[in-house]
Amino acid sequence: MNEHKHHKDALHAQKPRKGYRVAFLLAFSAGLMAEMLLFMHAQMREIAVLLKEDFRIIVVRDEKSKETSEAMGAALAGIPGTAQAVYVSRQDRLARLKAEEPELVASVLSPGSNPMPDTWEVMIGEDSLGDMNAWTDKAWRIPGVADVKYKPLEAYAIMHSIFYGHLIALGLALAFLAFMVMAAMALTHGHTPSSLAASLGADRNWFFAGAGGGAASALAAYVVVYPVKYLSPVWVWPNPLWQAAVTASGALLGWALCQWKNDRY
Repeated sequence: MNEHKHHKDALHAQKPRKGYRVAFLLAFSAGLMAEMLLFMHAQMREIAVLLKEDFRIIVVRDEKSKETSEAMGAALAGIPGTAQAVYVSRQDRLARLKAEEPELVASVLSPGSNPMPDTWEVMIGEDSLGDMNAWTDKAWRIPGVADVKYKPLEAYAIMHSIFYGHLIALGLALAFLAFMVMAAMALTHGHTPSSLAASLGADRNWFFAGAGGGAASALAAYVVVYPVKYLSPVWVWPNPLWQAAVTASGALLGWALCQWKNDRY
């Protein structure tokens, strides 16, 4: 009985558990987090672009001013942070309003009247969004300016979209750097280039298990976020190269985990 028990123990000692499922699940969980952050990053970038295209500062000209439109437009363009200043005459402003709200214009305005002022639509750079008061203070000092209008909440939304997009990118970069350092430590400790090359063939199942986990995480992330298409017109899937990078990182994780296990046991 004792000999049989010792024989069974020896067999268990000679055949340790492979752990492919562990490599797959680790790659899947890490890849899923990365995929979700990549999707959020792509969404934040797209939202920031749409908001910046829509955001305008409307500078209204004083009808009593004797300043020329050219002089005022040049002064607005000269304010630091101005990306573009487009002059919109009162006739063009009324034409836009008629095109957008024809029934409203017909019911409110009498034929031939035009209460719209001359304006400028100003686009500013991202660097100036954080200090709108500084830009508007300079605009108010320009002779002939009667009013400066913009949507402050839209400016805040743009700034937050840009900030969170950069924050997600920084977090992904730091996480990837930490992963590469961990993989390098596991692969270089007690190994030579020739032994690593040989282990790539011998431990290919670990490599494929990690790659499968990374590929499965991309598929799972797509299934989870796809319904957002029906909730919002803003839906952007990250570049497929990122999916390939997540799959490759999962494969490297599985292989590095195997080398670390072999080195310890």
